[in-house]
Amino acid sequence: MKKLLFFIILVIIGGYLFLHGCPGSDTSADKDDSEKKASHRWLLSSTSDINLHDVDGGGWNYAFTYGDEDFQTIYGYDCWTIYDSYKITNKHDQKIICQALIDVHPVHGSDLESYRTADDMAYEWRQHNIAYKYLPEDNAWRSHAANVDLDPQDQGRTIEEIYEDRTGQEINLTEKVKEKVEESIEDGTLFQKIKHYVFD
Repeated sequence: MKKLLFFIILVIIGGYLFLHGCPGSDTSADKDDSEKKASHRWLLSSTSDINLHDVDGGGWNYAFTYGDEDFQTIYGYDCWTIYDSYKITNKHDQKIICQALIDVHPVHGSDLESYRTADDMAYEWRQHNIAYKYLPEDNAWRSHAANVDLDPQDQGRTIEEIYEDRTGQEINLTEKVKEKVEESIEDGTLFQKIKHYVFD
């Protein structure tokens, strides 16, 4: 296990150095270029950017805009459901969207006393995205993972815990992840994908 962890860290550091060069070696032109790239990693800078609005004034049917696409989100008691949430993968933007939602209707934490934060809601969202990306297309739960339900029940839980609770079966994404890594090595996109997952 330690060897695997060391290998993963080594690959991430190597990928970062490959993409960015050694620290302190940037020219001013390189710095300008990297600042432009950094500013485009996410689309949102504040909660107002998504134009979250109550569609019919009933306090439960909402919509927001992300990029060029409109998304539907429903508030039920202590739960926000975002439809087609798998399409939004940027961690920074997920947190801003979650903050916009809880600014309108907060959601209790798993202890039913505290309230959920944008950070922990975005973490749950990423767990659903992982399931959607790596579960086989014929897996019945994959379609459920396309939409995220942000409620007290799943606060802080991993995708493995959520999946086992919902289906009564264990999930092992290791083989799927291994396949994706091997494909990325073959097509030369591994370092770009590592950069995306670590820094975006």
